[in-house]
Amino acid sequence: MSEDYQKKLYRGCYPTSKQYLGAEKANEYCSCTVKALSDKFNDEEMDELSKKDEDTQLKAYNFASEFCANSLKLN
Repeated sequence: MSEDYQKKLYRGCYPTSKQYLGAEKANEYCSCTVKALSDKFNDEEMDELSKKDEDTQLKAYNFASEFCANSLKLN
């Protein structure tokens, strides 16, 4: 995934996560999630997923959220 796409994902993740996790944990969580998604999807695949319904998107991205939450012991 391109660096620009990663930055866009991070900027979408951080503000909401910061409300629940605080700045430091939100940074760690969002960085981890973006890296996991970047390892699995390229820009075109992310664009295609963004056109799908919310449930489909959540299922596609869930592995990254769970992995990062478990790694950072957030759950």
